[in-house]
Amino acid sequence: MRHAPTLGLIVAGLALGAHWRTACAAQWSIEPTLGWLVNYDSNPQLLESGAQATAGTTLSADATLKRATEITELDLRPHLDLQRFASDAALNSDNGSLQGSFTARAERSSLALTSGYEHTSTLTTELSDTGIIDAAVYRDTTSAGLSLTHALGERQHLDLEGSYANVVFPGGEQLGLVGYRYPSASLSDTIGTSEVTSISATAFTDRLSAPLVGYDSRDAGARLGVSYAHSARLSAGASAGVVETTVADYTQHGYVWDLHATRSGELDQWTVSLNRTVQPSGRGFLLLREAASLSFSESVAPQLFVTGTLQYIRNSNLASGPFFDVPRYESADAGLEWHPTEHLVLSLTAGVREIREPTSDATPRGWHTAFNTRWAPRAPSVSR
Repeated sequence: MRHAPTLGLIVAGLALGAHWRTACAAQWSIEPTLGWLVNYDSNPQLLESGAQATAGTTLSADATLKRATEITELDLRPHLDLQRFASDAALNSDNGSLQGSFTARAERSSLALTSGYEHTSTLTTELSDTGIIDAAVYRDTTSAGLSLTHALGERQHLDLEGSYANVVFPGGEQLGLVGYRYPSASLSDTIGTSEVTSISATAFTDRLSAPLVGYDSRDAGARLGVSYAHSARLSAGASAGVVETTVADYTQHGYVWDLHATRSGELDQWTVSLNRTVQPSGRGFLLLREAASLSFSESVAPQLFVTGTLQYIRNSNLASGPFFDVPRYESADAGLEWHPTEHLVLSLTAGVREIREPTSDATPRGWHTAFNTRWAPRAPSVSR
């Protein structure tokens, strides 16, 4: 691609800083959401033997606090889940997160900063990854990100992105959950070839380290992509690339790819995704993941929708050594969703899940059903 990309992005950042000013008026708003879910699960931990069915309930609360001016936007999003199980109190959990973002826009450039903290039960995070679930162990994730975009012309822009995640499992070391640190960065050049099509070239790198076990790996690669947006209702994209992974003295070459498409309308929405990526594991090393997913929502009557999701995940070893993570995870859900008012949603769902045991060919499975109420009252706003 033409131009010196790094220099261009530095200039964009300086230009954005020079453009900084405070708008005369700011719009404040808060968007709360409350939820109540009642469910029944035949095998919540997907155990091969000794599974204990249980009913449960989850109370959730979300809010988005937003401050917007002509050129900036600040978002703060707290979230809380209180999860309780009737027959197995050991699985009870209190999950929460706090996410924040800040964006600023100039004539040809934009800057986005994100940060967050998440405290989540291993019942939620580990079913499709390591398969390790313990009521006393939580996954704590601290994250930060930066994105800088600069337009080189009417149809060309550069994107510099960086992120950092620090994942720890307090008390999880004896189970094999050691956590990791995962910084990553990418630089993309995107050119619009028409009003609906664009192509991109991306260089990326990341590093995974797990100090508790002395694991350290580095990734570097490049990929080419194409995206298509026929209208606001239909969009699709594809990308493919090569990656080089180095662990100690062992270097491996491979490829990654991604295919996705979305169709959205007033009465329906369909999303399909297929991808092959390199992902960190809670055990403190990298794994190769192939994933496929399909979700849809289709109107069958006024304010009534049929919904469904399918997911397939296959994990494999990226470097030499034993592999203990979940080799395969599958799930399918279907349900009905009713919107009696603009701010209230009621849904009834049922589904099945199955995993392949990390150290055997066993395939424990379970089924579940749930009734969920979600209320999002009108968001108050104040101009100052």
